[in-house]
Amino acid sequence: MLRRMLLPALLLALGLVFIPGAFSSSKDADQLSKINHIVVIYEENHSFDNLYGGWEGVNGRSNATAANTTQVDQNGVAYGCLKQLDVNLTSPSPLATTCTDVVHAIVSAFQNSWFTIDNFIPATAKTCPGAQDAFAHPNGILNPLGAPGGCTRDLVHEFYQEQYQLNGGHQNRYMSGSDSAGTTMGVYDTQSLPIYKYLHEDGHPHYAIEDNFFQAAFGGSFLNHQWLIAAATPRFPGGGPSTLNSIVDSTTSKKTMILVLLGPRYASAFGEVNEPSAHTLARS
Repeated sequence: MLRRMLLPALLLALGLVFIPGAFSSSKDADQLSKINHIVVIYEENHSFDNLYGGWEGVNGRSNATAANTTQVDQNGVAYGCLKQLDVNLTSPSPLATTCTDVVHAIVSAFQNSWFTIDNFIPATAKTCPGAQDAFAHPNGILNPLGAPGGCTRDLVHEFYQEQYQLNGGHQNRYMSGSDSAGTTMGVYDTQSLPIYKYLHEDGHPHYAIEDNFFQAAFGGSFLNHQWLIAAATPRFPGGGPSTLNSIVDSTTSKKTMILVLLGPRYASAFGEVNEPSAHTLARS
C-alpha cells in the first residue's frame, strides 16, 4: 500500500507535539502542561497515508505527487496499470478490464495510482480466512467464500525488500517489489471509524496528529515494536556467528538483485527476471 511501512500514529490531546530538547525556556516548558494524553495507535504493517492520509489538515495523500506515487519496474519504466493478484481485484474477472499495459503485459481495473480498497473490498466482504487456514490462501479468498471482515491478501514486509521498494526515497517500487503487486497502493477510508467520529463530535478534545512520524527500522514489525518501546535495536553479543551475516554483492545486475532480494515468487509475477541468482545474496 502507499508507503506501506509499519509506524504508529500519534494523537496528542490538546494539540501540542512534544519534541525532547525543543523547549529552551520556562515559558516553552509550561506548554507541556497543556498536554493531557499521548495516544499511540500502532497499526501493524500500515503506513500513515494508508490509514489516516485522507483526514483533513494532515500531510497525507492530498500532498502526494505523481513523482512519489507512480510505480516503476526494476528498470525505471513506469507501469501503465497496477497489476493485481488478490482474487477480488483481478481482471477481467471479477473486475472488468479498464486499463491495459502492453509493455508489461498487464490487464487491470486500476490505473497507476493509489486507490481506495473499501470501494472494492468493503469491511462486510466475506474474504477472510478461518483461524485454521490463515496462511493457506496466498492471493486471498474470493467474496463471498470466506468469513466477513473485508480481508485482502497479505504482503511482504522484510528488511531488504523495503529498501528496494523505497528506491532511495522515490517510493516508486512498491508494486515491483511486493508479492502482492498493486495492492500495495491501496488505502482505506477511515473517516467512518469511531475514533474519527469521536474527534469530530461536539465537545471533542483538542488534538494534533503526528503525521510525519516514521518507522525506526526497515522490514517487519518485530524490530519496530522494540524501537517503539526501547528506541534501540537488540544486540547480538560478539556480533553473532558468520552464518547469520548476509553478504550482498554490489556489482550484481539489477535483474539478479531483484530475484535474490525478493525471491522468484515475487519477481516471476512480473515476468521480468531471467538471470541466475547464485552467490548474489549468500550466507558465509
